[in-house]
Amino acid sequence: MSSFKCIICGIISATLFGISGILASILFRQATVAPEWLVGVRMLCAGAILLCVLTFFTKEAVFSVWRHKNTAFLIILFGLFGVLLAQSSFFLSVYYGDAATATVLQSLGPAIIVVLMSIFSKRWPSRVEFVAIVLALLGVFLLVTNGDINHLKINPRALYWGIISAFGLVGYTLIPKPLLHQTPPLVIVGWGLLIGGLVANFIHPVWRISSAVDLQDIWIVIAIVILGTLIPYALYVMSLAGLKPSSASLLGTIEPLVATTLSVTLLGTHLRSLQLIGILLILSTILLISLPLKKIFTNRIITRG
Repeated sequence: MSSFKCIICGIISATLFGISGILASILFRQATVAPEWLVGVRMLCAGAILLCVLTFFTKEAVFSVWRHKNTAFLIILFGLFGVLLAQSSFFLSVYYGDAATATVLQSLGPAIIVVLMSIFSKRWPSRVEFVAIVLALLGVFLLVTNGDINHLKINPRALYWGIISAFGLVGYTLIPKPLLHQTPPLVIVGWGLLIGGLVANFIHPVWRISSAVDLQDIWIVIAIVILGTLIPYALYVMSLAGLKPSSASLLGTIEPLVATTLSVTLLGTHLRSLQLIGILLILSTILLISLPLKKIFTNRIITRG
């Protein structure tokens, strides 16, 4: 696949991921749908469909991941502390706040990775990394307070779950790294989604559907599963075939931009000037650290909201 086609795949993927948060926000507003239920349905259905497609329409050895204890352990760990943590906390942040805030806060993941890698490697961050960390902290401060330290401008629970989702993104990125040399990315994603969905089902069974859910809401759920999960994951993996990891990281900034733009224009989300500056500062950290994180993100998989 040519670089141009890979870039198009990456752009469409990031756009669809951004739209999925908007669809979830619409669903939460017009129907009494619990975010835990939506997480379970999304992950369970997407994981099952993806694994079935890989099993029957490709030559991928879907069940080979269970042949070795270490691989199986990492897959389970990935499903719980990567996929489930990232997905559930993201939708909870959307539920208590809005898609724009949730997506931007999750974008703190790369900056958190820089901090953790510096700690575990026992080295100080580089100057570029240090600037990125400062910008990320300043961006969060402006997004949350709009410059007024005495008053929060977003729901505290939305802030809490948004930051947790950023740590979920860290787990989603780093846990499967040892598996990527021997297991196709979509196989890892499929099992991660299915395992996370099965566990989420114990929290809120998927068959317990709110009586307020109508046919339109069901179509939105289907769109979240197909357009907001399966297709963007596939397109993202396709884009990695012809893009450098740093380029893929830059394309990832499209997701929060799409979510923010649609939140403001379609859902009437009101963002003040300093909050917008905070969003830009957080997004700029991805631009700054994409090159230093090149080795970390080689063959990586990025989770989305």
